[in-house]
Amino acid sequence: MAKKRSPVGSGLLREWRHKLYRHAALLHLWCVMAGVEIVLLSLKQLLGVPNDSFDFMKSVLIVLLVAPILNASVRKNSVKPIRALAPAVVIMAFAEIAELAVRYASWQTANLMRTTADLAGLALLTAPILYFVLTDMRNREFTVRQLTHLAYHDMLTGLPNRQKFQQTVGMSIRKAKLSGRKLSVMFIDLDRFKNVNDTFGHAFGDLLLTEAAERLKSWLQADDSVSRQGGDEFTVLIKDTSQPQDAEKVAQKIIHLLSQPFAIDGHELRVGCSIGIAMYPQDGEDPITLMKNADTAMYRAKELGKNGYQFYKAEMNDTVIQKLVMEEWLNKALEQEEFVLYYQPQVDIFTTRMNGMEALIRWNHPRLGFISPGEFIPLAEETGLIIPIGQWVLRTACKQNKAWQLAGFPPLKMAVNISPIQFHQHDFVQVVLDALQESGLEPRYLELEITEGIAMYHVDQVIQKLQTLRELGVHISMDDFGTGYSSLNYLKKFPIDKLKIAQQFVRDITVDPDDAAIVQAIMAMALSLKLNVIAEGVETEEQLSFLLDIKCREIQGYIYSKPVPANEFTDLMLRPPA
Repeated sequence: MAKKRSPVGSGLLREWRHKLYRHAALLHLWCVMAGVEIVLLSLKQLLGVPNDSFDFMKSVLIVLLVAPILNASVRKNSVKPIRALAPAVVIMAFAEIAELAVRYASWQTANLMRTTADLAGLALLTAPILYFVLTDMRNREFTVRQLTHLAYHDMLTGLPNRQKFQQTVGMSIRKAKLSGRKLSVMFIDLDRFKNVNDTFGHAFGDLLLTEAAERLKSWLQADDSVSRQGGDEFTVLIKDTSQPQDAEKVAQKIIHLLSQPFAIDGHELRVGCSIGIAMYPQDGEDPITLMKNADTAMYRAKELGKNGYQFYKAEMNDTVIQKLVMEEWLNKALEQEEFVLYYQPQVDIFTTRMNGMEALIRWNHPRLGFISPGEFIPLAEETGLIIPIGQWVLRTACKQNKAWQLAGFPPLKMAVNISPIQFHQHDFVQVVLDALQESGLEPRYLELEITEGIAMYHVDQVIQKLQTLRELGVHISMDDFGTGYSSLNYLKKFPIDKLKIAQQFVRDITVDPDDAAIVQAIMAMALSLKLNVIAEGVETEEQLSFLLDIKCREIQGYIYSKPVPANEFTDLMLRPPA
């Protein structure tokens, strides 16, 4: 396998090529000047004006002096060709005057024909040729500068890109080795940026990235560097961080900057950021290692709740490797049919009859056995795999429910959890329709459990999708009610049938007055809005008694049954009411 060239090596090669181009441009000008002077000398000879040693010395002097001056002028973008040519013309005119002076000093007779031929050649031949050559060279120089800028800078924000940042870090490390100073590299990732892109579009996201870049540029010190790595990721180099506390202060300031509201196109939103910090020399002695370790620490900051920072630790690499392995396993799990659905009954506690069930995914790994959804669902959402996984759950649950009906069991509603990412897909309604049509299940026997998180973006579109599903006959329930972005206003607008009280409130309703008050308030609100209520996570007789007292009709929990596979759930449906 061919060895891959490092970005730093590629950058040095590009710099070397650029210097070679500039030397070639100077050589090109020398050749042009030499050619012009040879032509002028030849023309004078043809006109009957013989050339002597003074003519040859003047020509050599002009070639040697004028070419470097023209080359230096071209490298200044602000200098136009006509202005760059002016010094050269002055030098050549001065050379003519100097030649005359030397001839007079050496008692030679002035030749009017010789002087006229030199000035005519300067005006009619040398100046026009040099003007066109300078124009061409200036255009080439501008193109080279543009290409170099594009090679080292991000087109959207104008910040240095990853390659340029690595070069900057490399030079800073070399200086730090000589001075004994320490530096730090920070890897910054905007939180919730994917949701912004998916909801408002990429153009909106670009505006947010540009504003974030401006905030970073405006605050950092002159010696520090900031770059955009790609997507919603930025890197920062802090050149003077003798203690970890110095880097910590900078990270806190950056978090404060990026946590302030962004006002874009009439919308105001907050995103926040997660930061990973790697210190030189303890966390790496080269740019690539420092950036990789800062990236690893950033992911750790995200895992710990986002909108924070973490210093790199060696053990973090183990976590990253495990995450990469888990992602690879997830990709294969669907193909190899490793996912299974378990079903948990939903019971009417006044009649003790089962009136529904919830489909819950389980991952039966061939070597590790069953893996908890809490371990892989967040990763599936982060990687986008939740979309095909969610579609598989929806299709499988609908088919299983229809199979039970065809087997002669009383029809029951099948509740299926829907991820906000899955719900916000433009074709979500069609996905639900396809699952119903493929399975033959009537829409009234499907209940979609959504979370309050879907209300964060594009509320009008959310309501439209929910109304379409409701008109088709699909039931809608709000899962984990009270744990998210609860809003009575959204609750009134959303066409939902049921509220699901989160398990964390049910767990301590008999011992925690606050949880008891929350559950009672949810019940009162649901009754006023004519919504059904189901409590999940019911495990004890005391919890059940409390729910009976406040007239909560439905429950779901271990007090009746834990989630079980389809064959065991069949036995539950055969069980007579208590």
